[in-house]
Amino acid sequence: MDKPYETKSKNGRKEERIYVDSGKFVIYSYRDESTGKITKSKLILTGNKSIAYFLIPMKDKNLAINASFDLESEVNIAGNSVKLREILKNIK
Repeated sequence: MDKPYETKSKNGRKEERIYVDSGKFVIYSYRDESTGKITKSKLILTGNKSIAYFLIPMKDKNLAINASFDLESEVNIAGNSVKLREILKNIK
C-alpha cells in the first residue's frame, strides 16, 4: 500500500481510513432488576455530530443498532443519579 492510511479489507480490496469526527463518549448498561443481568448497553458519541448506538450482546460479538438519546437522561453512578450532560461536561 502506498499511503499509511490505506488498508486492505477482508476480501482484499484497498480501502482508506478517512477522518470523520472526534469528541467525547459515554457508555452505560441496562441491568434487569430481577435477574441482575446486563441486557444491553448504550454508547453515545459526541463531537460535531452526536450519535448513539445500542450494543446488544451476541454469541461472540456485539450488535450495534442506531439509537436516540437525551442528554437530560440520568444514570446511576455509585447510587447517585447523574445527568448525561454533566458526565460529558466533566470529561476533558
